[in-house]
Order: sequence, then C-alpha cells, then structure tokens
Amino acid sequence: MPEQEPSKGQSANDAILTLSRWFSKRSRALPWRAQPTLYRVWVSEIMLQQTQVATVLPYFERFMERFPTVEALASAEEASVLEVWAGLGYYSRARNLHRGAKQIAKSGFPQNRQAWLEIPGVGPYTAGAICSIALGQPEPILDGNVERVLSRVLLLSRSQGDASFKAHLWRWSGILVRRANRLRVSPSAFNQAVMELGALVCTFKSPRCSQCPLSKNCLASSHGNIENYPGKKPAKEWIQISEVRHAWIFRAQDRSEKILLRKQALGEWREGLWDFPAEPPSQAIRKKGKPLGEVLTKHVVTRHKISRITRLWSVSNQRHIPKKQRGEFSWTDLQEPALPGSAAFQKTWRAILKFSSGNPQ
Repeated sequence: MPEQEPSKGQSANDAILTLSRWFSKRSRALPWRAQPTLYRVWVSEIMLQQTQVATVLPYFERFMERFPTVEALASAEEASVLEVWAGLGYYSRARNLHRGAKQIAKSGFPQNRQAWLEIPGVGPYTAGAICSIALGQPEPILDGNVERVLSRVLLLSRSQGDASFKAHLWRWSGILVRRANRLRVSPSAFNQAVMELGALVCTFKSPRCSQCPLSKNCLASSHGNIENYPGKKPAKEWIQISEVRHAWIFRAQDRSEKILLRKQALGEWREGLWDFPAEPPSQAIRKKGKPLGEVLTKHVVTRHKISRITRLWSVSNQRHIPKKQRGEFSWTDLQEPALPGSAAFQKTWRAILKFSSGNPQ
C-alpha cells in the first residue's frame, strides 16, 4: 500500500520535523538516553516492559552499578540478579536478561531486528526500540504510548478489531520512521519523540492538546473526539488465585526477631525468589508454633488477582529445620529481610510488620 499523508493541515514531513524539534526541547533526561549503548538501552527496555519510567529509574541505576557490563551480568549468579531486581516485579524479565547476557557474552550483541528477536524476552517492540535507539536503524515500534498517538493522529480505532488495528499501526510506525530517516531525523529521536509525546502530552485521560506539536495533524482532535481513541481494549479475563502462607517468627533474648522464609524451587511460580512457606519444614515447627493471628493481602500480577492469607506463628527456637532442607529454608531479620522476594512477598512482609507493631490490618 503506498504511503499517504496522515492528515490534512501541515504535511507529514513538517509534522515529523516539528515533533523532532519538540523532543529536542522537552524530552526528559533519562540515564539510558544520556548513554544509549546497546547494553544500557537493552536493559532499560526490558525494565520498562509493563512498568512506568518513574518506577524503573532507581532500579536501573542500581542494576548498572552492580552489573556495569554485559560480561558482569553474564558471570553473575541468578540469585544476585534477582536480588537487585527484587521489588520491580515480573521476574521472568530478570531471568531473561541473565540468559540473554550469557548468550551475548558468547556471540556478541545482535546488530539487527531479527537477531535481537532471538534474545530471550525480546519481542517486536523491544527489538525495534533497541535497533532504532542504540543502532540508529529505521525500525518501527509500537507500545501503549505510540499506539495512542498514532491512533489519534490517524483516526484509527480498535472498533475494527484489535488485530487489524495493531497491524495498521505497525505499518504506519514503519512508514513514519522511514520517512523521518529520509528527512535526516534519526530513528532514535523520532521513535523516542512519539513515545515521549504519548507519555507526557497525548495521555490516556485529559490529553494536553494545546501543548501538542501534532495538534494541526491530529484527525481525532479536529473531530473533537480525541478521548474516544484508541478505544477500549478487549476485556481482560481475570484468574482468581487464593494462597495460604505461614510466617514463623522467632524472638531472641536481645528481642531481635527472625522470620522463616523458603526459596521457591525450579518450576514454581516466582522461582528463585524467597517467600513465606506454604508448608512448615518439619512437624516439630508445626506442633510447637503458637498462633499469633493472620494478615490478608491482595495484589494483581498480569491477569492474576491474588488473595493471600498469611498465618503468623511464634516459635521458641530456630532448630526445627532438617539438615537436608537448610538450603531451601532460611531465617532472616524480620525488620529488614536480606533476601530477594517478589512484590507479593514485599506486601505480605509490610503487613506482618504492621501487625507485629500492634496495628493489625
């Protein structure tokens, strides 16, 4: 299909140049933009999957400090990677980064989109982002922000069906980044400009149309129905999960408190992370534990709505773990566990601290 002008008003070429000038003046200072190496851009794009920039920033800085090169990441233990990642969620991303680093350390960084798609955890959007931002290649991208901008400018709605809608947007993303490249606007600047526009101006609610450099080109704005685009996503089918966990607490003579955690085994959900056990490590701890109460926590992970009851127990000593299970279970400081855990663990731990301080939920 031949390229077409996205709208009436100023030409597509003018719009691209206007957007580029806007980005050079208004873009946020982000650490991976300051040093857009392949390694830093790859790590940032994996971290930004389903996670907001503000949340990612401190994690990115810590990750780079701990693993400044792909070789450092490749040679690290998975437990160390998960420890630095702890709290960011979606832990398969950390495991994929670690696996990808091992692959890259052996054969070098991929140099094109297809090769990047062979790296664990890298899909079409991430491959396009890495290739355009770090390699300067005119590859298309399509995340939520880009989707919103293009659908409004081009007056494309999800009502035509989600698959068809996305196919049209992918096509237009490619057309525009290639046109920008011919205008000597770098693919890095153009793609990041569209993402930045969606994040800061063309927002889901209350878009700031008066501040938008593409307002003269935006068909949804000219029709006066911008908030109807891109339209509602297909309804998410939720999976309800109920969990029961146990927290055994030991108070020493100096009144310091330890809590028992279990490392999730290979193949288990949240594998490699520490959490409160679903079962006691021995009958002795089950029999000698004195009930203290329980806390209820709820959280959402992708399509899962998780309701967790954690029962609290007091125990008189720490010697109830069989030798063969001592690598699986560990006592750690209740006030500040020094072991990597999931968002569910962090939320449960905070609830237990609140309970133990005399303020049950």
